[in-house]
Amino acid sequence: MTTFWIVLVIVAAAWLVARLVVTLRHDGLGSAEPPSSHADWSDTASGLPSHPYRSA
Repeated sequence: MTTFWIVLVIVAAAWLVARLVVTLRHDGLGSAEPPSSHADWSDTASGLPSHPYRSA
């Protein structure tokens, strides 16, 4: 009878892992590209000097 419970637990664990894999793949976790961030900061876009404390 103990063997039955061990096999039942193994089957249930395998089913749970399979459901988790299917759910994560359906969700797109890890496969979707992240949204693009803002453009890189540049001095021409902000109008600020590159070295604000440097004297001319």
